[in-house]
Amino acid sequence: MILSSFDDLLNVDTKIDQINLERDALAVQLNSTRDEMEKVWKQKSDNGSDQSQLEIIASDISENAISLSDVVGLREKYGDLQVLLRLQDLFEDQERAENNLEKLQNLDAEINELCELELSKLSIDKLKQLHLELQSTKFGVGNSQFARDIYSKFEEKLVGRKAQELMEQFNASLLECKWDTPIFVPLSNQSITLLRNQSVTLYQLSQLYIIGDNPSVLWNFKSITNNFTVRFTYHFHDVSFKIETYFRFLKEYLAENMHKCTSIFHDEDNGLSKQLVHEQFINYVLQPIRDRINTILFQNDQASLITLISQIISTDKELLHSLHYHGEGLISLVPPSIWDRWLNYEVQVAMTQLTKIVSSPLNLARSASEFVKLINKMYEYLEPFYSLEGGEILQRYKLLTCSQIFMRLFSSYLNFVLQVDTKTDKLPEEQLYHTLIKLQNINVVNRKISELSLEYIFVHLTDVVNQREDKNYYSILQNVQESYQQIVENGNQGTVVHRIQKLLKESLKNYFKSGNWCLQNGPLDSNSPSSELVNSIKLMNRIMVKLDSSIIPLEVVLEIKSQLLNVIVNYFIESILKLNKFNKEGLEQLKVDFCALKNSLNLPEPVNNSQVAVLTEILKILYMKYDDSAEIFIDTSYISQRDYRKLRSYYDINFLKDSEIQDALYRVAYGNVI
Repeated sequence: MILSSFDDLLNVDTKIDQINLERDALAVQLNSTRDEMEKVWKQKSDNGSDQSQLEIIASDISENAISLSDVVGLREKYGDLQVLLRLQDLFEDQERAENNLEKLQNLDAEINELCELELSKLSIDKLKQLHLELQSTKFGVGNSQFARDIYSKFEEKLVGRKAQELMEQFNASLLECKWDTPIFVPLSNQSITLLRNQSVTLYQLSQLYIIGDNPSVLWNFKSITNNFTVRFTYHFHDVSFKIETYFRFLKEYLAENMHKCTSIFHDEDNGLSKQLVHEQFINYVLQPIRDRINTILFQNDQASLITLISQIISTDKELLHSLHYHGEGLISLVPPSIWDRWLNYEVQVAMTQLTKIVSSPLNLARSASEFVKLINKMYEYLEPFYSLEGGEILQRYKLLTCSQIFMRLFSSYLNFVLQVDTKTDKLPEEQLYHTLIKLQNINVVNRKISELSLEYIFVHLTDVVNQREDKNYYSILQNVQESYQQIVENGNQGTVVHRIQKLLKESLKNYFKSGNWCLQNGPLDSNSPSSELVNSIKLMNRIMVKLDSSIIPLEVVLEIKSQLLNVIVNYFIESILKLNKFNKEGLEQLKVDFCALKNSLNLPEPVNNSQVAVLTEILKILYMKYDDSAEIFIDTSYISQRDYRKLRSYYDINFLKDSEIQDALYRVAYGNVI
């Protein structure tokens, strides 16, 4: 058992009883070490050992291990049994703690004598020596109230009082020389050395702490920043000043004096490195700001609170990135309850801005660009917050801003685009353009989501979520982005094709009805489509201009055009070729018409489309009517046997099915091509 406090030492009899109880408990544990003792015994006896001998050993240890010397004797008798080693450690710890107690009692008397001295007669060297002696007494008594009282007496009544005396002198020197003002006249080397030595002495006093892992206060920096504290208190004793004024005053002060402070007060030989001076000067300059923040944080004025949080965020960002300060910033002062109020306000502001954008269906065309501006504005506003370093609380609210602001904005805008009224009184072509605008808007915002996902903070938050939930999301915005991508790739794309198909079919009615493909004259040239087709070509040209100018992924545009080309091919096969008779001039005109309508799609060349190949191969077969060498193929006996391998090879037919070849051949054989 290890003695844990001074109070334990005061009750030696009780402690002995406790040690005896500990020994008894340890004796019971001998059962678990029976193998080890058996081995030791065998080494000491040629005849081995039995159960009774082991019990004798256990009894001997239990009854006679009363002091450190007893345990040492038992080790000589039985060897290094684990239970004996442990008992020896316990007794040695007890002895060391008792020695520390005696030393503490002597030091307490010395401290009391020093407390009676005048401060001027209390030397720094004496305090350093006493500090070393007190440090050496901490083992075994660290949790003792008696020990803490002695340590506190040393820190407060000796070190603290001495530091206070020296601080008052240092404060006076700093105020007098006006080192941190624009009217500061460079001091002589002797004066700078004097200031630096005063700072070093106070810094060394700060290191004479016993309780805790770090000094509670660095007195030299408290003095160095006293000028700022005095000036801040003087200027801002009236709380009517705007909050921004406090922070502007802070930033200007740091900008003017940061490097000056480092230059004057750094002393590498005494532990005051430039980095330490830099960090602690900022830290102690922040203290009056912290006090003012704590006063404002819990006021009921919402506007003041939001302004304060905004200033805290921007100031901490500047401290971190511009001044390279990595100490405790201002953000740590904000409790979760205040973060909740701030978050609710920012969510409300963001959603109010969104409502303005989506309030009218008439704003659909402009809404995507306005929405992206809103996202950019929100990200720019929150970026200083995201750039701050902090613990779990800050991490939590970074995640909450992502989910409650950005993800909510993206989801709400998508709902608006999908549900916005297209108005049934619009003309079909206007409805199509309305659908194109929707598709464009969704794509524009989808691209913004992709850009945002690559920003460092969203990459970082994605990693945080993946680690916490054991997931493998590629982005924290993944769910909402997939909703957008699904619409771009599958949803509105099909709607666009359907609307264009309806418009095209309606415009082709007269063309389908013309019915006369046995022409006296063929097309004048390859640019002369049938007059009945002109309006359809103009329609498709208009639509393609709109489609090509839309901000829609190229692969989506090409897929839409490819599907439309399939529709056009189907119209020419099913509604024209299969329902009419043709002569050679008519077939030539049909080819010109098809190319004109196909070209209106403005597809990149070459166009590789299997349906176009089908139409081309059907025309090849129909043109056999005018090829004397093809008579064998258009004979009905050949057609009926359905073995078209020779024909396929001769005319390079690769895409048509046998049934399609047969149908085309019968049209030639039965006079549908004349």
